Amino acid sequence: MDSLRQKEKEFQESVEIKEREFNEYSEKVKQELSRREELLEIAKIKAREDIEKIARQKSIGFPWLAEAYADYFALRDKKIADTLRTKSHPALSASLIVSMVKQEKKILLKENKIVTYKLNYLEKLFPWISEVIAESEDEEIPVRIDEDDEHKNKNTEDRVRDYLTPEEYKNLPPVERNQKALDRYIQNRHKSKWAIGRDYEMYVGYLFSQKGYEIEYKGIIDGFDDLGRDVIAKKGGEVCIIQCKNWAQYKEIHEKHIFQLFGTTMEYWIKHFNSNENQNSFESFSSMLREHKIRPIFFTSTKLSAQAKEMAKALSVEVMESEPPGEFPRIKCNINIGEFESETKIYHLPMDQQYDSTVIGNRPGEFFAFTVKEAEATGFRRAFKHRF
Repeated sequence: MDSLRQKEKEFQESVEIKEREFNEYSEKVKQELSRREELLEIAKIKAREDIEKIARQKSIGFPWLAEAYADYFALRDKKIADTLRTKSHPALSASLIVSMVKQEKKILLKENKIVTYKLNYLEKLFPWISEVIAESEDEEIPVRIDEDDEHKNKNTEDRVRDYLTPEEYKNLPPVERNQKALDRYIQNRHKSKWAIGRDYEMYVGYLFSQKGYEIEYKGIIDGFDDLGRDVIAKKGGEVCIIQCKNWAQYKEIHEKHIFQLFGTTMEYWIKHFNSNENQNSFESFSSMLREHKIRPIFFTSTKLSAQAKEMAKALSVEVMESEPPGEFPRIKCNINIGEFESETKIYHLPMDQQYDSTVIGNRPGEFFAFTVKEAEATGFRRAFKHRF
């Protein structure tokens, strides 16, 4: 009897051990399944984010893709909504939310199409609009946003930080720090169309200034109000109305751009040369064109179409094509006159707040510098207002 009891006890202990092992194994299996479900959900979210990112990128250049992606997500959402409604324990509130999101997507798609059609129409009326439309969300676009009181104290933030690591900004001397930021700004391959256009206009202005012309940057200062006149170069009794286009080589300049330059040149002549009512005639304007007193010049990094060249020749528009941008001094060394006629020498980097509005050449001693060291060696200090 004692032997049987002992065996029964051993058997019971063995069963308990097996049960513990089974429970431990079951718990591990549950944990592993839970972990895999979490990883699967993360993978689904990541996949959707990747698809949506591709949609944002590609739909910019190919608007019809926006509809395709929206339809794809709408079908997915419908399938999810149907599953939530028909499963054994329906989640009606979740299904309702999915349906609402689907409806919102349809509305947004409709609004996107309307904006796209309007934009295409405006591009036909005003060709230069295409030059400032970003092709990627990575592009740096100069947008000024009105800030609330909480953020106004950040207006002195140094934009040089955008081009340096925190360690570089903290440890480098100011001259090296500013120069490194400038170098990286110049080498940046993800500039916005606006920034690329600004650099090209400054490069063209620099080329003409080297020939003794007095330069006025209209595109940089006036923005959309420049009427297609990016640079005005003057020397003696000669005025050059210059339009600049730094486009990729696969793009082609069409006749509409020539017409725009010719029209804005005539508008300039009407405002600045036509003081005598008797001269209010196309013949008088044509005479100035022939005598090179007023010169419309189209300066571009790419080529003109055959028809654009034909129109340029007929309208006396000078063409400088296949002219890629080159090196030029970007640092603006400006002299401010303060109280009691005191002079303050300030230099501005391209990312500084007052860079575009600062005009160089109004006072003796102002110039464009290639390097920060060159600017500081002549007594100029960095502008205090850095925020763009």
